[in-house]
Amino acid sequence: MARHILIVDESDMMRRVLQARILSNLDDAVISGAKDIDQAAHILNNNTVHLILYGWDIQDEAGLQFCKKAASGGDGSPPIPFLLLIGDKKEHVAMTAELVGRSYLSMPCSPEALARAIDRICYPAQLRQTKRYSINNTSAVINQRQVRMESVVLNVSTGGALCEFELDPQFNSAFPVMLSMQFDGEGGPATINGLGAVATNMLVITRHEDQTSKRLRMGFKFVNLSDEAIKVFDRIFAQVEDD
Repeated sequence: MARHILIVDESDMMRRVLQARILSNLDDAVISGAKDIDQAAHILNNNTVHLILYGWDIQDEAGLQFCKKAASGGDGSPPIPFLLLIGDKKEHVAMTAELVGRSYLSMPCSPEALARAIDRICYPAQLRQTKRYSINNTSAVINQRQVRMESVVLNVSTGGALCEFELDPQFNSAFPVMLSMQFDGEGGPATINGLGAVATNMLVITRHEDQTSKRLRMGFKFVNLSDEAIKVFDRIFAQVEDD
């Protein structure tokens, strides 16, 4: 599963810049944005988030406590690490280091430095519960309003799936989809219907003569998986591990 990174910054422009820098260096990232703590809390309450990037200044005590609370977990929620994004004044850096140890990054920085900091705090191998599986003979049907597309599933986890399919020109990647997934290889046969999902990234595999997209490879993030779907995934993945 992709790492879900929540960017919290009052500047819409800064959130877009950070998103572009992250996606230019990390191919497994899903980005959400919030302008303040209230929006961020709503996202945390309704999604699985793996890392918080928080645009912070030394007077923002509420922001600091928000990040520390998320990092401590509680109420049955897993702890969510954070990086405070701060200015590069030496006195601010020293104060932040005293407050949060290494959980900060001085800005501005290069996209590569940002990616390294994210990997340091939230390394993909640590997300064992969202390991991706490449399972032979796995397919999916992607439904969106009147659109229905047959897809090959290249890999899948309880967090999402990477699919490859011929593009229907009426498909809109900005809108949610409903997936029906069929496992006919290891761990199967099994079918999971009603997988609500949103697109997270896209790669054009082939194009038509007019250069419009023909075949896509697209990542989908599952939204609000049912307990029954999780049970089927767990059974299939356990069987794959045993094999």
